[in-house]
Amino acid sequence: MFAIRNVVIDPPLILAPVAGHTDTLFRQAVKGLGGCGLVVSELVSTEGMTRHQERTFHLTRFEDSERPVSIQVFGSDPARMAASAVMVEEMGADIVDINLGCPVKKVVKQGGGSNLLRDLPLLEKIFKAVRAAVKIPMTIKIRSGWDRNSINAIEVSKLAEDCGVEALAVHG
Repeated sequence: MFAIRNVVIDPPLILAPVAGHTDTLFRQAVKGLGGCGLVVSELVSTEGMTRHQERTFHLTRFEDSERPVSIQVFGSDPARMAASAVMVEEMGADIVDINLGCPVKKVVKQGGGSNLLRDLPLLEKIFKAVRAAVKIPMTIKIRSGWDRNSINAIEVSKLAEDCGVEALAVHG
């Protein structure tokens, strides 16, 4: 057992977000087996959330039986990231998670996911905007760096800690 602030994770295992797979039904099934203490939604676009796109909201849907639950968001605009984090909190999620690990073209092309590992000043603005906007715990998922020539996980981790991020996962 461990906790991210007041969110107890017991058993101490987290179901990683997987695009196209970790929808509410899958998360409920995994939770029902009793093998995981926290479930995380698949990554959700802040653009889709703040533009109120129905498909995006479908990805954020969860049931109480999944708790504790984290909703993972991605984007690159600090104001939209903060607005989507507020939406996550208003939905009743236990944690908001920021994706800094996805290398998929359509995510990176929008400036989100692992692309943010290349712009630490922007990343700092995002962390501060999200932290100021919500009361629930904020976590991140990162890669070790943008590529093998720019490994900066330690620098990103220190920045995250300084900005109020409460836990991180490394996608190796």
